Amino acid sequence: MYPVRGYYKPENLFFTISQWEEIANEFLALEKQGYDTRGGVIDDNATLVGLINKYFGYQLYVETELYDEYTKKQVLDFIEDFVNHRVWGLKTEFEKYIVNIDNDKIAFFYSRGALEPYVLLDKEFTQETYGSTDIEVETLHWASEQGLKNIMDGIQQGFQYSISTFTTQAREFFRPESNVLVKVKGKLVAAFQSDAKTLVTDRGNRAANLFRFSYPDNENNLCRNWEQCKNDKTFLWNEIVVKPISILDYKVVNKY
Repeated sequence: MYPVRGYYKPENLFFTISQWEEIANEFLALEKQGYDTRGGVIDDNATLVGLINKYFGYQLYVETELYDEYTKKQVLDFIEDFVNHRVWGLKTEFEKYIVNIDNDKIAFFYSRGALEPYVLLDKEFTQETYGSTDIEVETLHWASEQGLKNIMDGIQQGFQYSISTFTTQAREFFRPESNVLVKVKGKLVAAFQSDAKTLVTDRGNRAANLFRFSYPDNENNLCRNWEQCKNDKTFLWNEIVVKPISILDYKVVNKY
């Protein structure tokens, strides 16, 4: 089975806001003792090192190796700002977009120069947003030939993982190798008016960038009614995250 297209992220790094606040308090207790990450340096303290490795080790040691422009100092600076300031405003900043942000799990991964917040689009998120995890939708998905085989294999093997699909598109998709247009029937996970910059977790779920929940005219990018996710004021494509049930049709499109 070919890998799912996207950037795999560890799902065990997602926590609720209250859990992140508890984690931040552990860091603050060490700051009181004089141990922190100020200046982009880890003070010599075993407890501090353990906390960093547990909650930010992937970002510090893995993501910084994936992106040339991303440094360990940026991660350590983020930790300092996060535990002292940013975590305490997360709920206020994003609760207007989400049905029950207290129950949702959030993690922080590299995106375009900085660590940004992602919310996990799991069963709980779908249930609270739409009242059901069994809503069936028909959408479209750009895939490579290998990607199409991957979807088919997943359906045949009964492994339900989330993929990014759409129903409207104003711009050509940006990967020339993804020239197979697939019509998919799937179970709705989440629907967005415009590209929500979702990524893939190692458990087959997707997570959406919380900075992409804001939308022109102060609207919510998250569609509470997926059928109304058809007009895109950003002139890209809407994003409908689904778990594929079946392939209804597909065709190769010579669009480049």
